[in-house]
Amino acid sequence: MFLRPLTSFILILQLISSTTAYRQPYDYIQAIESFAIAFTNPSSVIDGSISSPLSEEVVGRIDITTTFVGQELNTEYLFGLFVESSLSNTTQLIGSPIPSFATQSLVVEPPVIAVSLVNTLLYPTINLSVPLQIDLFVSFDNDMKIISYDAILRRWSEFFTYIIPLLAPKIAEELNVTLDPNSTNTVTANTTSGANTTLNTTELIALKTAVDVCEMSTQYCTGVNQVYASNDACMEFMTQLPFGQPWEGGMDNGWCRYIHKNMVKYRPEVHCPHIGPTGGDMCIARDYVQVTETMPFNSTLLAYNASYNALDVKDVPAKNQMELVKVETEVVYTTTVAFFSVSCVLYMLLLYVVAKAVEFIFRQFSFAYHDMSFANQRNTVTYVIAILFTTTTLVLQLIASPILTTHSYTFTQVALLKVAALIISGLYIFELTYRVSMRWPLMTHHFCTIFAIVLLLSVLSYTRHPALMGAGQIWLFQATTEQSVFVGLLMYRLGCSSKLTRNVLYFAAVQSFIFKLTFAAYLLAYWAQHLVQFHSSSDDVALSVLLVIMTVLLMCTQVYGAWAVWGLALKVDRSMRKRSIIGPSSTSESLSLSHSTLVFNVHTTKV
Repeated sequence: MFLRPLTSFILILQLISSTTAYRQPYDYIQAIESFAIAFTNPSSVIDGSISSPLSEEVVGRIDITTTFVGQELNTEYLFGLFVESSLSNTTQLIGSPIPSFATQSLVVEPPVIAVSLVNTLLYPTINLSVPLQIDLFVSFDNDMKIISYDAILRRWSEFFTYIIPLLAPKIAEELNVTLDPNSTNTVTANTTSGANTTLNTTELIALKTAVDVCEMSTQYCTGVNQVYASNDACMEFMTQLPFGQPWEGGMDNGWCRYIHKNMVKYRPEVHCPHIGPTGGDMCIARDYVQVTETMPFNSTLLAYNASYNALDVKDVPAKNQMELVKVETEVVYTTTVAFFSVSCVLYMLLLYVVAKAVEFIFRQFSFAYHDMSFANQRNTVTYVIAILFTTTTLVLQLIASPILTTHSYTFTQVALLKVAALIISGLYIFELTYRVSMRWPLMTHHFCTIFAIVLLLSVLSYTRHPALMGAGQIWLFQATTEQSVFVGLLMYRLGCSSKLTRNVLYFAAVQSFIFKLTFAAYLLAYWAQHLVQFHSSSDDVALSVLLVIMTVLLMCTQVYGAWAVWGLALKVDRSMRKRSIIGPSSTSESLSLSHSTLVFNVHTTKV
């Protein structure tokens, strides 16, 4: 019989663990930060120190070049390109990112992120660092790997126009070219015959492109991968090929081949054609209209319908597709009616399973449990459940205590505090339905506590006052420091040692009374110090009024509960004295008398 609730309990844990697999917006923020870190440390991705942030099926597009398909190709272009630039001992037209970045804007609509990052490219030969802004639309798969991205290098033409005049003198020096002192736009090249040839900056960059591309071609494009008959043939072709505009990195020109020359060493069989005369499938003529209208991505970058693919909406009318968009983009608040909380449902089911398990254990191992009325059996089970779940909640609160002590808010700590609120409110609701009957003080206490939790979380969702979390933390401590009361009541019901039961009840009454008064006073002081400042709106004033009212009501029920526990301890004490007067000869009779005398409705106690 016990296997059934145990099996259900295991299944519930599995279901609960599956609900935690859903990604939160913060997970996407961390994922895009990981990508930005990898981009500024490209060598770490190439050598495997940092795992690739790209999916195996990734498709990416960069506005100044073209579309890249697959993890390997995208890794080579996003990371390998910059690694080779950093390893070169000559001046490169493409700088190397330094390990820092700034996020200028960020919009998260899972599974899509729109982000604008400012990176810095370093040109070490002239000790030049220049910022470059990159705008990205990124879509992630279920493993938080990038499945699609669309990158725009903002103001790239302006960037290129800015750096070339700064790089030109050093490039001229490396190519054994003397700058014309009378012009910033021309240089003088020394030919082998000793004559001087005047080149403008564009021609100098074209010469630089030819030298670097042909060097890579001669070194790596050999055998079946050879694309030029000789280095001279390469130089002849490249010097006659237009360099192109900065935004034409995917066209049939020298600039495109210069970009691709850094990847040749990784896979010559793939990249050698890209720097050859034909340009392979990368450096080719492209039609503007076709490029603009083509959507190459595997996963849509439309955030509102990213969860729907073509099969999902195949037979759905267009107007109903827009209704699905409304469903997908609904913002869920704590007060949203049409919201199904799987975790809450599973938690209530968990409480039921635990209650059945406790009932089974008591029936198997406790004679006192069999002698109880049905109502007292239910009460006894709730004591055990309360001990288990309030202790769990107390541990969660202590882990999240920096929220209260140092105002240190972290995602995990806030989440733990919300879980603690869920555990207590769910526990009280379950107790209200599970017990056969409940006296008004305890019922009032439970309703006030549940209402306070609902109120604080609701107000927090639209005011965003973080200090409300601290107030909730204090309030919960009033409900999670009652274990001694539950232990004393459980010992009394199970017929444990009268002396020990009496002492535990005395301690529980005093401890409960002191803790309740302390936390109530702390709550009011905390409110006055941290939340009265927000009394500029009527909502905040109303919240303060409700807080005072509920605090007073709870204090009344808590004082009454402590008094009831103290009274129960006195009854146990009187029973012990009566047995000592009657003497051992009437032990059996006195035990029977004590049981009838000690019948005390523990519903009146504060649980």
